Amino acid sequence: MKKKKRKYEKEGNVTYLYKRKKIRKTFSAKFILILLVACLGGAGIIFSPIFAVQNIDVTEMEQYSQDEICDMITLRKGTNIFLYDKNKATEILNQNHYIEYAEIVAELPNTLHININERKVRGYVPYAGSYLYIDEYGRVLDIQNEMKRALPVVYGLQFDQFRLGELLDTKNEESFNVVVLISQMITKYELLSNHINTMEIDVTDPQNITANINQVEIRFGTVENCEQKMAYLTQILGTIPENDRGVLDLSDMSKPIVFQYLS
Repeated sequence: MKKKKRKYEKEGNVTYLYKRKKIRKTFSAKFILILLVACLGGAGIIFSPIFAVQNIDVTEMEQYSQDEICDMITLRKGTNIFLYDKNKATEILNQNHYIEYAEIVAELPNTLHININERKVRGYVPYAGSYLYIDEYGRVLDIQNEMKRALPVVYGLQFDQFRLGELLDTKNEESFNVVVLISQMITKYELLSNHINTMEIDVTDPQNITANINQVEIRFGTVENCEQKMAYLTQILGTIPENDRGVLDLSDMSKPIVFQYLS
């Protein structure tokens, strides 16, 4: 029987014996089968009815209902929570002028949370027979032929054009700033909860701001002490019957505030 040759290598006075090991790279059929079963099992879990969306939680909004939000982003119960394109849906929501910020968060196994910061309509600006819907910062959210709710109608702003989703670019910046300030004060003091049917604000002259609420003429003067004026106005309006006519002068807060009835 022929013996295999062995390889020797000598280094100094020491002789080393080397054995060549032949490494064979093979994939056994058993390993491939296990891998295939694992992949199929994983896919089976992902597509399981357990991960079909059953609960949709949407932040409550003034402008849109939950169903309207779901229609915007084509979201239905039964949609697979892993396959639903949350990034695309979020992008669609964030392009809406009524939405400041939106995010969609998945909660396994079957719940989607749609969190929305809403831009709310806080006034109307007449424009070419229609009305611009603006938020409390003067951003144009929409344009419609009619007013849907009893919100302040603002007169006296001068502008040539506008862009939806952007701040109204006015020629009289001081008047615009007056509108923004008064709008924020109206929101803060919840003035619109006082059974107001109509409210018009004229900022043509920032030094002589006037308003008409129901049948009461309000003389603001300037925006000096605006927060104090709005606090008094909210309190006093709550005591005046809706059909009463009169004048309320808030232009000088150093003088006694008197409501003058008109016949």
